Amino acid sequence: MLYRNENEHGSIILEKAVFAKIVTEIVAQFNGKVLISNYKNKATTFAAKIGVTDDISNMDIVMGEKGLDVKLYIVVKFGTSIGMVTNTLIKDIHDKIYEFTSVEPNSVAIVVTGMISKNIARRNIEVRRGIER
Repeated sequence: MLYRNENEHGSIILEKAVFAKIVTEIVAQFNGKVLISNYKNKATTFAAKIGVTDDISNMDIVMGEKGLDVKLYIVVKFGTSIGMVTNTLIKDIHDKIYEFTSVEPNSVAIVVTGMISKNIARRNIEVRRGIER
């Protein structure tokens, strides 16, 4: 269990898989130009691409003292703007998590672990935005 909220109507429990599914769907909007990766620079499996969230371990989703912290590792297809991708992902992940779960993310970080051309070129670029309140 990652998140639990009790009120007069009952309990709301959200597992890590709920947040991971939201993140996976947001990444899918890039139509294969962005893939979820891990810190070792390996793109996700076929099962993950079709919506099976076996790549949850490639996302750091934790409920910290200040709130929900999300860190996502990705590889980007050569020719795609890293700035556009990271800014879009940060904004969309924050907005969609809040919209669907009413949980305000404390921070969203995107780590670009590589670029995809014919081979994956190793990179280690982290873009982070703390949420301003």
